[in-house]
Amino acid sequence: MRKTSNEFSHKHSQEPMQFQGGEKKVMKKSLSLVVTGALVTSMFASAAFAASDLTSQQKFDALKAAGIVSGYPDGTSGLNKNITRAEFTKVLDLLSGLAEDPSAANYKDVSANHWAKGYIGAATKAGLVNGLGNNLFGPSQNVTIEQVAKTLVLTAGLEVDENATVSGTVAPWAKGYVAAAIEAGFIAPAASYKVGATRELVVNAAYEIANASQAVTVKSVNVVDEKNIEVTFSDNQVVKKTLDTALVAGQATKVSVDYNGKTYEVEATLAAASISKAEQTNKGEITISFNRALSAGEKSALTFDVKNGLVPYTLTAKWADDSKSVALSTNFLPAGEYDVTVKGFAAVKVTVADEKAAKVEITTTSLQKAIKQDPAVKLYNQFGKEIANPSLDVTVYNATQSKTVTKDTYGTYDLSSDSVAKVDDTIVVTASHTSGLTASKSFKVVSGSAATSIKLGTVAPLKDKTRISAGETGLILPIELTDQYGTKIKLPETSKTAVAAGANSFVIGGITFMLSQQGVVSNYAVDKDGVLTIDVAKSATLVINALNLATGATASTTVQIAGPSIVSKLQLSNPGVLVAAGEEVVIPFAAVDNFNAPLAGKDLKLGTGTDELNITSSVPFTKKVNAKGQLVFTFDKASVTAATTAYIYAYVNGAQVGSLTLTVNPKADPKMVNGIKDVATTYEDGASNAFDGDNITFVDTYGRTKAVSSVTDVTYSVVPADTSIVTYEGGKLVAQGKAGSSKVTVSLNGVANSSYEFTVTVVDSADVKSYGIKSIGTIYGKDGGATGGYIKGVELVGKTSTGTEVALAKSAPDFVTSSDESIIKTASATSVAGVKAGKATVSAYVGSSKVAEQEVTVSTDAPVAKTVTFGKEEYTVAPNGKVTVSVEVKDQYGVVISNNGLLTSSDTKVASTTLGSLEVTGVAKGTATLTYVTTNGVTATTTIVVE
Repeated sequence: MRKTSNEFSHKHSQEPMQFQGGEKKVMKKSLSLVVTGALVTSMFASAAFAASDLTSQQKFDALKAAGIVSGYPDGTSGLNKNITRAEFTKVLDLLSGLAEDPSAANYKDVSANHWAKGYIGAATKAGLVNGLGNNLFGPSQNVTIEQVAKTLVLTAGLEVDENATVSGTVAPWAKGYVAAAIEAGFIAPAASYKVGATRELVVNAAYEIANASQAVTVKSVNVVDEKNIEVTFSDNQVVKKTLDTALVAGQATKVSVDYNGKTYEVEATLAAASISKAEQTNKGEITISFNRALSAGEKSALTFDVKNGLVPYTLTAKWADDSKSVALSTNFLPAGEYDVTVKGFAAVKVTVADEKAAKVEITTTSLQKAIKQDPAVKLYNQFGKEIANPSLDVTVYNATQSKTVTKDTYGTYDLSSDSVAKVDDTIVVTASHTSGLTASKSFKVVSGSAATSIKLGTVAPLKDKTRISAGETGLILPIELTDQYGTKIKLPETSKTAVAAGANSFVIGGITFMLSQQGVVSNYAVDKDGVLTIDVAKSATLVINALNLATGATASTTVQIAGPSIVSKLQLSNPGVLVAAGEEVVIPFAAVDNFNAPLAGKDLKLGTGTDELNITSSVPFTKKVNAKGQLVFTFDKASVTAATTAYIYAYVNGAQVGSLTLTVNPKADPKMVNGIKDVATTYEDGASNAFDGDNITFVDTYGRTKAVSSVTDVTYSVVPADTSIVTYEGGKLVAQGKAGSSKVTVSLNGVANSSYEFTVTVVDSADVKSYGIKSIGTIYGKDGGATGGYIKGVELVGKTSTGTEVALAKSAPDFVTSSDESIIKTASATSVAGVKAGKATVSAYVGSSKVAEQEVTVSTDAPVAKTVTFGKEEYTVAPNGKVTVSVEVKDQYGVVISNNGLLTSSDTKVASTTLGSLEVTGVAKGTATLTYVTTNGVTATTTIVVE
């Protein structure tokens, strides 16, 4: 329905207000209203809204007591006077419980001190009212009856019959709304609805809405999962609530739910999880369904075991989005009866059948006069799932021209030539399978030029955007084409194509797209599914007309393209730490754009060009936005020889948007070594220990402690005092064959008085009085013994008589044994492997003497992904370049496993990924988040920077 420039409109960003009921049309006295923005209970505490036979004055008095309306200074109600747009806006706000918001009333004719500025702003922000155009609101203009009717009908959520008839003068657009308002009792029939509405009319309608909001009760409570419930009220409205504390299965819990300005106490009980169904759902797939959604904790605790007799099958588990079922799949499940065990539940039996072809279907809806036409013939099994790589015999026959159409090099059909097919030719597609299944379907060849009906939808902002801005790409222009037979026509697949300079139109498949302005649409493309996308280059109010010159079909849509989002204000803050030249320092900031929307680091376009953020400093520096979205400065070392004040200014298009003053200190120098870490100090003769920059810490000129390995320009030396006891070679401290103690001095090269000393003691083997086994942890064992990474080596540590831990020259024992070989067996002289669930004691021997033992647990829980780690926190790639990321997946036993997970990009316009691959392709400059999800739902993220 067309909107006039001065009508009120309803476009709530919250849950819409609406009347609910079993009838198609809502009648007076049977209203059940949910007022958006929860009406405050106390608002109506002193007003009697139950009576239905009150006079207008009595209704006014009740609304006045509730604070919704007010009279004139002389005490009169002025019911016979007209109501202005500003006054009506106030009533709408108070009925909807909206808080005043003067900042949103950005109209030229609403002054800063206008009494209704807050109400107008709140109603505008909530989408209850629009301006008059040209940034005007018209606060003192009278609102008409038909405008009141539409706004109240939409506010109340009444059904509107666009074909309704109304006696009296009314605009065509308003007929349905006026009819609905009359039927609901909001307004009375009148000779004209174009005249100004009286205060009495608005009072009566507002009273009906307020009256209908009372006496709502709880109808039912649905527990979605442990943290979420849904409460249905007697007006059939549903309130969703997320709980702060998880429900406990089987335990009734009282929960408070706020609705319509009131608080209701309900009782919620989370049912104990149980298996409701287990069945084969595809070839090699068994699905377990539960009685309710399982929480993340419940899911992670589950393990699955599928056996046919004694034969187990390795499974991949994929949970449904609603967490109520999990599909267990494997490469092959032969027909038979299977025992399916889910940890914590009784085993169930599932009968598995061999896959059988059940249906052949030609799934395309039309064949176009274009290249790459695919009938999309598919073969489905008895479970309704598509059979991969089926053997199908497909014939495409042009019955009009009596000729068979052959496949092209893409495995599709080229119908673009008149010698192959013309518009309206009849193409018969026949498909058959060796099982005897067949399908046949006839098509009239269509093209855009055959469309007798064109519909254009609204171009929506990109995902996570609230508006369309200049410079954005891939905006979807919804288009629907149908021919004279009602067959839908897809636009032919078209690669990204530039709109010619100076042109105001382009043609796709016989459809001409006329543009109201040149240079706004820069490119267009159509994908294989016929989805049309456009790129926009500059701000404009763009009208797009689509027309078929052959049939006269036409349609139009308007796209409002805002200018690019640029920084309008940048508040830079002191980092609160010492700033030293040559070091990266994170500068806290808060930024808003020209639309008064907050900007994150990834949105800051640093540079000196048009619309870019140009940050300058009196002290030479570099700046960047890092992978975490932080603004990072690095001041030049050579330029700072003493503490200096840096004056920093930020500009956009020559206008200053922010500033900051910082004290920058000279570069930090190392002063002295102040400690070592993670280094053994007692060794058995012949033992060694790695010792490098990771193990050495130092203090700089500003008293800060750092690891040597964390800086690039600091080197060190390690000098033992007595090399007959200990030496430093190849990045290791090595105990020699002489017992005793020696000082070891660590110094920073080129830094005077920077030394640090510690003592290394070497003991004879005879002084090692006892041994222990380094923790083995829980190991995996199944079906006669684990292999590969699940075989665990046994390592020893030594201790002196005083309990001092000793690094051993030989940490491996001579051999190990198990107290129960049926649970843990020895895989080699110094390693063990799990066999079945249970516990056994592993003993380590040196020579013939048992020197240590440890009880070890074996689990038969199938290995599943437990942790995921990317090789880097940030990857970089050039536009059109490729980079392969690395991912390490470990199971619950700490073993690296392979996992056919999925790598995705948060912004495919910046970087794209390929299914089944860890290769990432740079698309355009920017930053995106890469997410790797294992087959059991464990995730990890990293950042990809395209530069």
